[in-house]
Amino acid sequence: MEELFALQQQLAALQDVNTTNKLSDRVIVDLIEKLIKEYQLEVYHTMDGQHLITPTYLSKQIQEQINRHSRVSLTQLPELIGLSLDKIEAQIQLYSHNWDVTRVSDELFSNNYIIEMCEEINEDLQARQILPFADILQKYKIPSQFFKQRILQNLGTFIQGVVQDDKLTTSSYQDIQMAKLRGILRATIRPIKLKQISQDYQFENVTKTCDRLIQYKELDGKISQGTYYPMRFLENQEQITRKFFEQNKYVEYQMLQESLNINNPKEYLQGLFKDDVIILESCGFNKFQLNAIKDQLTELLNEEGYTCLADILPSILTEQDLDKLFDMMKLQNTEYANQYIFSYAYLDKLTQLFREKLFSLLSQNPQKTIEQQQQVEEDIQASAGGSSKNKKQNKKQQKKQQEKEIFSQKEVFDHLLATKELDYEDCIPDLYNFLVPRIQVFYEQVKVELFEKKKNANFQLIQDLQRRAEEMATGLLITQRSIQRISEQYQQIDTRILVDNCLFGYRLLIENLVVLLCKKHYVQLPQNLFTDAVKDKLEFGMQNAQRVFKNRNAMIESFTFLPKDIAKAFNEVLELYAKKAIQDLLKHPFLDVAGLKVSLDKKNDKNFLYFVKHQCKEQLKMPLDDRERFNQIVIGLLTEFGLYFVGNYDPKFLQIISQLLSEVYGQQKDQKETQTIILNILAAEPNQEIKDQVLALQQISKLL
Repeated sequence: MEELFALQQQLAALQDVNTTNKLSDRVIVDLIEKLIKEYQLEVYHTMDGQHLITPTYLSKQIQEQINRHSRVSLTQLPELIGLSLDKIEAQIQLYSHNWDVTRVSDELFSNNYIIEMCEEINEDLQARQILPFADILQKYKIPSQFFKQRILQNLGTFIQGVVQDDKLTTSSYQDIQMAKLRGILRATIRPIKLKQISQDYQFENVTKTCDRLIQYKELDGKISQGTYYPMRFLENQEQITRKFFEQNKYVEYQMLQESLNINNPKEYLQGLFKDDVIILESCGFNKFQLNAIKDQLTELLNEEGYTCLADILPSILTEQDLDKLFDMMKLQNTEYANQYIFSYAYLDKLTQLFREKLFSLLSQNPQKTIEQQQQVEEDIQASAGGSSKNKKQNKKQQKKQQEKEIFSQKEVFDHLLATKELDYEDCIPDLYNFLVPRIQVFYEQVKVELFEKKKNANFQLIQDLQRRAEEMATGLLITQRSIQRISEQYQQIDTRILVDNCLFGYRLLIENLVVLLCKKHYVQLPQNLFTDAVKDKLEFGMQNAQRVFKNRNAMIESFTFLPKDIAKAFNEVLELYAKKAIQDLLKHPFLDVAGLKVSLDKKNDKNFLYFVKHQCKEQLKMPLDDRERFNQIVIGLLTEFGLYFVGNYDPKFLQIISQLLSEVYGQQKDQKETQTIILNILAAEPNQEIKDQVLALQQISKLL
């Protein structure tokens, strides 16, 4: 010991001595280069160039850094050691297999770190009972392969648990889960979906666990399509099916498959109920219930006229099921489509409501109607004789003609709603489809009826046409007189619209006169001259008039079928119409040439204006909106002052009329006189409602 102590003292004394002669840096560099060259000394230069490191020292430094930090990335080592990454990585590849280190990709782990990681995982597992691999990988940011090779190999040592699919569980976890599942399934008395159990109780591998319990005879039941069926439930299948069938009068296939585990429900029901069940697409239906439903439908059709089959039968029935049941009931005198049933009586009742509308349609163009009916009569006579081939062709032509829709769907439903025989929710396309052929047949009947009336009372027809033309002419004369009056008394009012309406009225008068004169002279005009569309209507006070011919050329061609003097007069009127020479039209004697007896005496004037006012009164009794009520009041008020204008009551026309009415009011000295006039039009006793209408009339007049 004394010798050792003496040596230590000598070393300390030597270290305390200052060096008097130091080697220069150049000498040191030369010495190192000589050692490297002659003695194969291996050293690495640090990145700062101040140090040299041997491989052995580098290995020692790398291991120290890994042990110090437990987990180090390769990219961190150059900064920690001061050497480039390529030299460090080369050293690791050569010697790391002898170190107590694990490399994963670009990271280095010490064995102590792996042990600590396993201990932490074990703590989490014991606390949570179940630990997914994904949670572990996310927490420690390690690759899946490393986890399986280095972490899971510690099961039974540092980690007390077992692997279950992609999770770690404690040894008792599976036993606990199995015990809970056994209790749930033993308590159930109806089929239960295993997926629902998994969601409700957070169970894992429910199907596999259930299979194991059944295999070990711990459960009495079976699994089918992801559902567990208790054996006692399966034993009561027939009893449940019979009870449901008796109570609901049907059994749904889906219920039998999902709830009772019956794979072939149609065959099962057929074998169980024999002929007492009707096999449909969606269910088995009680055959005896069909008679009760038939009686119920018959009663509904007698009372209401129609019903929806889907509202009476179970909602699970498909359209094909409803169609099949309807065919089996064999209801008489009904139409059926898309679940709706209509009785013949109801459809015929609705069809009869179109009588007046059909008469009106046929009466709009009497000449054309007569010619069409004559053609129909000729077709009927032709079909009565001739060869069978011609008869078939005639029938096809008649059928094709009948298939043409007389009224659109909107027109049909609007008319039925107006008659209050139909509610808005009852306007369904199927009803329209059933009404169309009936209306077409009824149209032909009305046409024949109308033709017979025309044929038996031809003179009356001519008189009606004559009266119609005279009323149109009277309206035009009063209109011209009214235009002249306001032009003189109210020069600030623009009368161009009124003049245009009056001119167009002359054209319509000429067209209607052509029809009248052709009827008088038994002239049949070519069919291609008449218009097919209802257009260009014009109101003439007591009636509405519309164009008869397709266009101007067709009208001029119709003149050639008239006597020359009449044709000449009509052509002259047409020229004046084109020139808008309204005063010359008033002076032209074409009315006398056509045989019309029209004179603007007091009687005719009074009767015409009285009828217009009467029409306004009748309209005001109807449910009108504020705008339409105002229009009728304005038109009626004008008749009190001897004014009337042919024309459609569109906004521009009514704007001129309202302006005129405001000017007429301005000349009334007493406001009570205006109120009295309005009360006379409304034919009502004075009350607050009428006074409110007077105020509203004044306000709307200002807005217009």
